[in-house]
Amino acid sequence: MTTKVLIVDDNELYRKAFRRNLLLQNYEVVEAENAEEALRIYEEQSPDTIVTDLSMRTPTEGLDLIRSIRQIDPLVPLVMISAVGTFEEGSIAKELGADRVLTKQKIEDHLEDLYKAIETSRTNSARLKTLRAEVEKIVGEGDEVSQKSVARLREIIATPGQHPLILAEAYDALTNATAVESRERLEAELGRAPGVNMEKVEKDLREIFPDIERFAPETRKELKTAEYFYQRQGGDAPGQQEDFSRSIGFSYCFAVENEAKVRLRKRLQKFLSDPVSLKIIKSLTDPRTRQLDLFYHQYLLRLQQSYHFEFTVDNARQVFQRIEEHESRYKPDGLKALGIMIVCFGRDYTIKTIKGNVKVENPMSVKAFASDEETLKFAQLLVSLQHYRNPYIHPEISEMEKISKIRDTALECLRQIARIPA
Repeated sequence: MTTKVLIVDDNELYRKAFRRNLLLQNYEVVEAENAEEALRIYEEQSPDTIVTDLSMRTPTEGLDLIRSIRQIDPLVPLVMISAVGTFEEGSIAKELGADRVLTKQKIEDHLEDLYKAIETSRTNSARLKTLRAEVEKIVGEGDEVSQKSVARLREIIATPGQHPLILAEAYDALTNATAVESRERLEAELGRAPGVNMEKVEKDLREIFPDIERFAPETRKELKTAEYFYQRQGGDAPGQQEDFSRSIGFSYCFAVENEAKVRLRKRLQKFLSDPVSLKIIKSLTDPRTRQLDLFYHQYLLRLQQSYHFEFTVDNARQVFQRIEEHESRYKPDGLKALGIMIVCFGRDYTIKTIKGNVKVENPMSVKAFASDEETLKFAQLLVSLQHYRNPYIHPEISEMEKISKIRDTALECLRQIARIPA
């Protein structure tokens, strides 16, 4: 099978030179002279690999392109070539997701390096996409994840040098798959704790939430557990800090997720059972590629940049596909999926697509917020909470540093969820 390479460079001479050499190596080649054209070609033709210049209309347009492509496909092979790039820019390119960074000044003397970079990146990308598909398949098992699948997720996470994206998604899948086990372990740990003073915890929580009785019983239970362990964290035994912190994070997140699903349950059921909902989803996707409509994914990219959502366009595509596959049986697998659904279906907006204008008129009936901005900020909180909980996202920040952020975000999520009528 021929490898299709997209060359992105505003210098036509360079593009033609790359094209000629790649054709001689039996690659199929398409060209773009800027980031916008590259994104359009990527959506229309799905090249196997992208080779982009760094400096085009702006000194960092190549970095902007890498960032945008990674929002659409986190694993497509990307090679950046730079004539004037610094070591710092090369490091940024790799942080954003470039597989290789090469120097344009020496490229003609080192074409073999380019060919090797393309092939190595593509081989690695294919392996990671297969692994990611395996994780997605396990997520698709829903509440009936087998012990074999749980063991496989643990094996993936334990693999040395595993890709951060795979680690993060496998961890989220494992957390959902072992939710009952984790809660039982926390309850047992709570039962063994000496001198548990839940009266103080309840008093403290009542100061934060005067109407805490409005929360579901399971929400209150998990919130109390989280607060108790949070208050104890300073005295935790050495060597146990990490596990203890993750237990706290789990309880806060479960409290939020439980309350959100309780309050949105009827709305979700109505939305997922309504044929109009599937019609809206189909109008926002490209049936040929099973990707989001080009204009719609650009719209989500702009939202992502404005609100700093911790999800990618590819995450939204996954949610759309799962809704189409499971329809009324679909259950949002975590706070990220729930936040994406609110962004896409919990408000009123009109979007231009390739097929024409599509009106999305709050099919989830989320009417608790006074403005579109408030709704989007609520979704942002939900997604961020799952993001903070995952130890494979920003691993440079310690678990203990993250836990205060998790608590603050969880409490704010619950304040906002309390506005939604049960």
